[in-house]
Formats: sequence, C-alpha cells, structure tokens
Amino acid sequence: MTHDSCIFIPSDACEKLIFKSIWRIQRTYQEPRIETILPKGTVELIFNFSSQIQYLPSNGRMPFALPSCFLNGVNFSPFRLIKEDHQDFLGVQLSQIGLKCVMDVCVQEFNDQVIDGALVCKSLLTLHEQLIQAESFSTQVEILRAWLRLKVLQSQHASRLKRINDLFSRSDYSLFSVNKLCTESGLSARQLRRLSLDWLGMNTETFILYNKYLCALQLLHNSEKSLSQIGLESGYYDQPHFIREFKAFTGITPKTYQAASKEIAGHIVGA
Repeated sequence: MTHDSCIFIPSDACEKLIFKSIWRIQRTYQEPRIETILPKGTVELIFNFSSQIQYLPSNGRMPFALPSCFLNGVNFSPFRLIKEDHQDFLGVQLSQIGLKCVMDVCVQEFNDQVIDGALVCKSLLTLHEQLIQAESFSTQVEILRAWLRLKVLQSQHASRLKRINDLFSRSDYSLFSVNKLCTESGLSARQLRRLSLDWLGMNTETFILYNKYLCALQLLHNSEKSLSQIGLESGYYDQPHFIREFKAFTGITPKTYQAASKEIAGHIVGA
C-alpha cells in the first residue's frame, strides 16, 4: 500500500468557526480493504477522485459507490468503507455550526447520512472541476478557502456564528450539565434545546454525552492511561457507565478499541 497525505489547519479566527481542517489523502491498495469509521463528531465535505470506494451503511442497507462529491453528517453509529485499488479524497472538516452557515440546511437531516453534494449545493459541481484541475494541494486549499468565505458572506446565519460557538464550545464537557449551561448562558432549557437541535443536530443532553464520548475516544487513541483513568477524566462516574456509553456509540468496548489496528483516531482497519 502506498500512502500520501496533506493537511491544512486554519489559523484565522473566523475560519476556525467554519472548518477544522482541509485535508487530502491518497492511497493505493494491492487488495480490498475494509475500514470501520466510528462516530467522530465531525461533518465532512469530501471530493472523491478515487477509482471506486464503496460506502457500507450501519443500518443494513446495501453498499453503494460514493459520489464524486458528498457530505457526511455527524454520525452516531459506525459505518464502513470498502476500498479497492486507489483512494483519493480531498476533504473539508466542517464544524457543525459551519455546516448550517455554509449550506443553510437543517443539520439534523444530515445525521448518519452520506448525501450527494450536487443535491445540497449546485456550486459544488463547479468547485469539483476547479479542484481536480488544480496543480497542488496548496492551490486546492486556496480554492476551498475562497469558496467558503463567499458562502459565509452570503449566509443569513453568519452574524450568529460567534455567539453560537461561544455557547457550545467548551474545553471540558465532563464538568457540564444542561443546568450549568442554562445558568451560564441565561437561556432556559427549552431555548438551549432549540438552539442545539438547530445548530448541532442533537439536543443538549445528547451533545454533552457525545462530547464525553469524544473525549474518551481521543484519550484511548493518544494516551497510555488506564481505562479507569480515561473513564473518570471523560466524565463517567464508574467503569460500567464508561463501557456502556462508549459501546452505545461504537458497538465495541473501550478495551476492544484500544487493541484494534488503527492509524487515525476513530478509524479501525480491517474490522
């Protein structure tokens, strides 16, 4: 297998509200490979220049070939990619609030979905052609940044971006509860729930649980700490609670994930 990857991380404060990274990955496989992707709390806009990649949904539906440009919303259960021959993806890792601002969509409708980009935004077809003709990754990055800036300028939601980000962006979700968020924000639980559903695609309670799980996933991938330590640091009050919640999102236990073959957090090879 050959492998080449590039990544751009925004430093501009406004861009950080919209997207987390722009990345490209190119791989060639000598034989078919299955990759399981666990929920990662991200929204991906992906331009697919591959020969053929099959998407295997988690709900038992038949696999299908990924379109040339697609949106993958926030996932609450794992899905699989069946990779053969050559993979060439160029992706924008959008924030959830960035998805609403850029695409002017109901974020919740994209949960656990892979949707053809042409059905969401017609300008993506033209963008795809510009990107495939670009001579370098840095040129592709500049094309995507310019497109994103234009979409934000045209968006009716742009003026609310910072306020929504400040409301839901936290450094330690393990210490938070709906009541604490209500107290800090001055909003009622009902108002907070409405904003959370509208901008994040999930209610406030689920948002907090999801971020505890994401904290645990990163610690499992990057830390040498014990499972007990990881569970406590992620906000779970005991080990059974940690295992139950982690398995609810992934279908596997934290110990099984730790032992799995993986290169990127949340990506399990050959599962």
